[in-house]
Amino acid sequence: MSAAPRKGRILIRLAAAIAAAGIGASALASPASADWWSPKYVALGDSYVSGVGAGDYEDTTCYRSANAYPVLAAEATGAKLSFDACSGARVEDVVADQLGNLTRRTSEVTIGVGGNDAGFSSVLGACAGTDTALCQAAIANARNTITTTLPAELDDLYTRVEDLAPRADVTVVGNPRLFSGATCAGSLAITPDEQALLNETADLLAETTAAAADDHGFAFADVRDAFAGHEVCTADPWILGYTGTVESFHANAAGQAAYAEVVTPYLEGC
Repeated sequence: MSAAPRKGRILIRLAAAIAAAGIGASALASPASADWWSPKYVALGDSYVSGVGAGDYEDTTCYRSANAYPVLAAEATGAKLSFDACSGARVEDVVADQLGNLTRRTSEVTIGVGGNDAGFSSVLGACAGTDTALCQAAIANARNTITTTLPAELDDLYTRVEDLAPRADVTVVGNPRLFSGATCAGSLAITPDEQALLNETADLLAETTAAAADDHGFAFADVRDAFAGHEVCTADPWILGYTGTVESFHANAAGQAAYAEVVTPYLEGC
């Protein structure tokens, strides 16, 4: 007996069963069914992903903001978001705490991490004030971490993401440069020369992260050009200066919206 007639009889019986149960086309397109077919988007990373600086936080541990770019990108694309990024996360924290929502049904993943591994918060603290030698030493240590330690850690993270979500499109998201060379109360007396060194270190982080992403065939969303002219101490800053809180030197709500404009096109095919 051929397979085709048998398949036809099965479909007829299935249709009869659906009709007998009173299940119409509208029920088959129910919200639960729509949810099943919704694209699944998982956002991983640190405070620049969770939205520190953008306000409207759902908690004061991870500081996940309603204005963060993963939220905005998910709304723009209709994707169902698993928002797992957390303030203060290093690569090892993402591996340990943020991969639980990755599955074979995951459509899209964004990853933004690496700045805490390089110790950027400590570097900014060292560069505040007037001790240029201390600032330069801190920057040198950060650059050493970025070039010698971070690539292997990112490779491990990206491999785990591939294994857990083999069908997902993965986009690695970079960070902006913080400084324009201008000084104001929020720049903590970081000189223009020190700002230039810090921006060069931000570029090194972006290039290192982009190279690791490319090794895995991941896309890299570079936000540096988008933030040009909107750094700390500019007329229309998208990066906060020193605030005395955890929000210092993070993107504000306008900055997160700018992130979303860069990132969303990478998700539109999900």
